[in-house]
Amino acid sequence: MAGHETQTRWKTATSRELTPTTLAAGTLIKLGLVLGLLAPAQALGQSSDDALAQRGKAVAQLHCARCHVVSPENRMTGISSTPSFMIMVAALEDWHDRFATFLARRPHPAHLRFENAPPRPQDSPATLAEVVLSQDDLEAILAYAEKLAATAR
Repeated sequence: MAGHETQTRWKTATSRELTPTTLAAGTLIKLGLVLGLLAPAQALGQSSDDALAQRGKAVAQLHCARCHVVSPENRMTGISSTPSFMIMVAALEDWHDRFATFLARRPHPAHLRFENAPPRPQDSPATLAEVVLSQDDLEAILAYAEKLAATAR
């Protein structure tokens, strides 16, 4: 089929499906830990995981909370038809994959893009404020979702 792209997918030992996006996300976290890029958080008395999760919460509150409830503190915000972060991590077995691939899931592509991606088309609806995320932002949001999942158990 001309014009259709397929995305490469791999299975992990735990049968979790991986895509190039999720592989890149995991690689960047490991690289940051190996190179000591996350070490300043430890100097503040926080583990690097806690600091990354805190950053993820801040990014989620800034960009995701206009549609999602992202923390118990903002439980009265968001759009009622949009799942909250807490419900997704508690109720969905594939929550990790959903968070890792949210940029490709509708409606996110309409208003989100990575910082190095081409700008969105000029004919995009003016009512959708564009959100530009970095790979570090994605890593932080994933860390925050993992922390939510750990507290939900």
